[in-house]
Amino acid sequence: MKVTLKYEEAQTEDLFMTLRLTLPQKYVNGTNKEVVKLFVDHYNKKKADNMLSSEDLHLKIVGGIHLDNEERVRDSLSNGDECYLLGKDSEGPAPKRQEAEKGYQCTPAAASSTTESKVAKNADGKVRCKNFGCQMTFDPNGPPQECQHHKSAPIFHETAKWWSCCPDKKAYEFDEFMRIPGCTKGFCSSESQGKKRFLGGADLRADTAPVRLDANAPPDPRQKLNSMRRGLVAVGVDADLFDKVAGKLAESGDLEKVCEVLKSRFAAALNASE
Repeated sequence: MKVTLKYEEAQTEDLFMTLRLTLPQKYVNGTNKEVVKLFVDHYNKKKADNMLSSEDLHLKIVGGIHLDNEERVRDSLSNGDECYLLGKDSEGPAPKRQEAEKGYQCTPAAASSTTESKVAKNADGKVRCKNFGCQMTFDPNGPPQECQHHKSAPIFHETAKWWSCCPDKKAYEFDEFMRIPGCTKGFCSSESQGKKRFLGGADLRADTAPVRLDANAPPDPRQKLNSMRRGLVAVGVDADLFDKVAGKLAESGDLEKVCEVLKSRFAAALNASE
């Protein structure tokens, strides 16, 4: 399972960190707190002047919900998810499990044909809808709950993200991607609709792979593109125009080159205005 973890609660950006992880099966079957500890151990080695405690942090899916540290990873996250690590004082802290549930979850549940045994419930008994792009919670034992979602799986290619059923609507920030309106209406479901697709040679053999860390790399061209986009949109540049130009340039597959091309174009435009 591939996940991206982000810590951005420090006072300055030099203390932020982003890790892209490939989790082996033992972590997928383990609890969220083990993934938090994995991040914290790596962070503390790199940022010794700003030591973190795994007991004070929990995960929140970008554009989604806060996660309980005692929940199993396989019930909480999907391949390709991006999460923030947040402190206990963050708005909407991770829900606390009831004591009875803790005992029940100590060992993997036996295989069952019922959907309820396969999904993670919140403290109020609700589960997260697994229809593509929905993100709502609903009562699996209650009346059907309508939702607007996408018909087909998402596609992640370099910095671009889009739904395969809506290929003309692309996003580069995950929050924007999750705000792309669904193209179909139906009812919330706890059954997985399929898997995300990663283009460009991404390795999907996560079950047997060792944990791989891609630590907070300032030169990451994806971060550069996102920073460029935010800055230009802030001064009035049309976001769709930037996405169109960057997406066209990204077809070469070399994001570092895309950054250099855009930088040179912006510099030329500024020099021409002198």
